[in-house]
Amino acid sequence: MTSSVPPPPLDDPTVSDPLECPPLKWGILGCGRVSNDFCQALKHLPTQSVVACSARSSDSAEAFAQKHVIGKHYGSYDEMLQDPEVEIVYVGNVHSFRRSTGEKCLLAGKHVVLEKPFACSVEDGKYLISLAKEKNLFIMEGMWSRFFPAVQKARDLALGSEKMLGEIATVFSDFNFNAADSEDYPSSFVYQRKLGGGANLLLGPYPIAAASLFFDGRMPEGIKAMGQVDKEMGVELQAAVILSFSPTDTVKPTMGTGGEDGTGNVYPKLPGSGVATLSYGFLCETPEETIVVGSKGRMKIESPGHCPTNLTVELKAEGRGQLGKKITFEYPLPKDTKEIVDSGGYFYPNSAGFCYEAAAVARCIASGKRETPQFTLEETMLNLRVIEEIRNQLGVKAVDKE
Repeated sequence: MTSSVPPPPLDDPTVSDPLECPPLKWGILGCGRVSNDFCQALKHLPTQSVVACSARSSDSAEAFAQKHVIGKHYGSYDEMLQDPEVEIVYVGNVHSFRRSTGEKCLLAGKHVVLEKPFACSVEDGKYLISLAKEKNLFIMEGMWSRFFPAVQKARDLALGSEKMLGEIATVFSDFNFNAADSEDYPSSFVYQRKLGGGANLLLGPYPIAAASLFFDGRMPEGIKAMGQVDKEMGVELQAAVILSFSPTDTVKPTMGTGGEDGTGNVYPKLPGSGVATLSYGFLCETPEETIVVGSKGRMKIESPGHCPTNLTVELKAEGRGQLGKKITFEYPLPKDTKEIVDSGGYFYPNSAGFCYEAAAVARCIASGKRETPQFTLEETMLNLRVIEEIRNQLGVKAVDKE
């Protein structure tokens, strides 16, 4: 059985099309690969416009503007932030500048989307959120995965009123790629600790967010991490992480005969308890899937799990190891326009999906929201706390202040 009907966006249940959104004028800060892909995806949204871009050099900004037919370009971030036409800034520069760049955007009165990671420390994340609230401005970590229709459907199936999978017991999520395919060692920023490199900040947010999604955004009670750190560069190359979640209820095991399952079996009931097994790194290519397992079945967010278009549910049948009905959900990405193709397309897989995130941001800002329900600021901070604990356990030093 296959379904391809998109679920309604969580930020506005009255909207049936996830690409429907009111007008918003964007400024692009940082003209690298991820900014290219975000800018390309905005071309799927007729109501969204990129009115300016900025880079650390005027030449880079000008080349980016010509490629994407952007009317204004600036050779410094500060200049663009003074442009009154820019309403919101997409920040795609180097990780170590998240706090200073986010601060500049907010002080200039601009809404802001900070590409992952939101910050390089819990302290920096708290500061940016506090400043955004003080200025009454929208701020968000660019956790674009949460806005894909496949992920929103997975959330609905697992956590909605139906709870198709029953009580969630475990989540598996991985994101590993071989950085040698695209990044020169040791010159690439992904290996530079002072620039916010390392697998925890670059890749860790994805599987950690997958775990927190299906455990209701709760802080794990236990975090255990193992991995490899490049001793010369001081960054983590890969990690395996176990998160444990405590029960949300204290229901005792069913005693005697006639248990709730109708079989007379005695079985434990610990709603909300579970574990997440996560893996991420730069040394190899893993399947990149998220598998959610509950008492009634399992669900797979198909590869690439951080930007998926397919979802599979397998419901448990009676008896150990027995599976019953299998349901698949397909959510194709918008097809590339001629404008996107002519300007060089994308660097990364499924980057057209940035349009879902951008549309949700525009809807939230237009309705007066200062964060998105798909990925709240509380959950952003939760994930930063997990990342910081993992880095501490692996012996990775904090990113130096600029």
